[in-house]
Amino acid sequence: MINFAQDFPVAIEQLTNTEQLNPILEKNIKESGDAFEGRNSSAKCLMTRWDMHKEYESFAMIGDAAIRLAKLVPMAERTKMDGTPNPIILEIDESWGLIYNKEQSTGTHMHWPSLWSYTYCVKACSKCSPFTFTDISILSPTKTVMPKEGQMILFPAWIFHEVPPQECEHERIMIAGNLREKYNE
Repeated sequence: MINFAQDFPVAIEQLTNTEQLNPILEKNIKESGDAFEGRNSSAKCLMTRWDMHKEYESFAMIGDAAIRLAKLVPMAERTKMDGTPNPIILEIDESWGLIYNKEQSTGTHMHWPSLWSYTYCVKACSKCSPFTFTDISILSPTKTVMPKEGQMILFPAWIFHEVPPQECEHERIMIAGNLREKYNE
């Protein structure tokens, strides 16, 4: 296998006016509950169902923000046969909520075959576990992003990532999701 050391288009954006939205997201996550109590998931914490954007408007709003951010990130463009632009229209494929308590974590994984993945911080402090990209290059094997309430991270879905064990005593509450190309039916 050949590994290439290359940069990946990762976008980090601080969303504004989230003071009213975040308590609603937290309530929606707790209301939905843990869909994976049997833990057949890399997330070793409370994890909701995967279609939260269909059930809760708050999750659809976060997914829409991820789509807007993805449109700003430069990626390969495609054209139609006549040479005119052929834009890639995105839609939310999956979205879910996570609540980490002390010592809970998410193991290394990726979200392929989705195009983009995103995570949004609902509630955390600067000492909570970071979001970590793993094995991204030979020169720099990991990159971490410390959580900040209202922060969205958008990244190509095929990049491996994890969340190390939560060391804080309080909850670290996150939204995660995936975007795919929307096909006309």
